[in-house]
Amino acid sequence: MSGILVHIELTLTVIKILTLIILGAFGKDSIRAMIFNRPESGSVEQFEHSLFVFVFTSMVFQLIAIAIRDVIYSLDVGVQAVRQIFYISFSIHEGLFMVAVIQWHNFKKCNFAKITTYGFYVSGMLVILLMSRYVDRVVFGTDVLKVIYTQIVVLTNVFMCLLMAAYPMQKLLQFITFKFKPSSRQ
Repeated sequence: MSGILVHIELTLTVIKILTLIILGAFGKDSIRAMIFNRPESGSVEQFEHSLFVFVFTSMVFQLIAIAIRDVIYSLDVGVQAVRQIFYISFSIHEGLFMVAVIQWHNFKKCNFAKITTYGFYVSGMLVILLMSRYVDRVVFGTDVLKVIYTQIVVLTNVFMCLLMAAYPMQKLLQFITFKFKPSSRQ
């Protein structure tokens, strides 16, 4: 199962990078403008800025999470302590991700796109799942949620892959269709 998680994590990373590239190439604003400037009042600009903020912040936090995971696994403490540190750290990490996205939206005075809101629902569900798993493994010392936890983590990552890839794929298909559309001759 961990092999599947690694492949999904790699796929999610590639999709995030491609999303950022496609937003930079086909978006109404440049990458620099999406990072620093406030979006115009148009719905497309608001959507693209909101998606960029979510994906960029997600990418940064994913890289931080990989480093945190490696540090936690290399700790020379007992298994119980590693579990405690792992679940608490990643619950806090996911919560900080949500706060960072909210604050960046507030700073830019950018409206939340529906796609960002759905990503927030998934992140909130993941925080609840991590805390439930913490209670299951650390407080009660059981492993009741093992199957549920692994399945939901995989499905969450797959859903996030599809969610983040939807708009860039639409933009790419529009570009390809427009580029290779036969011209009408009269």
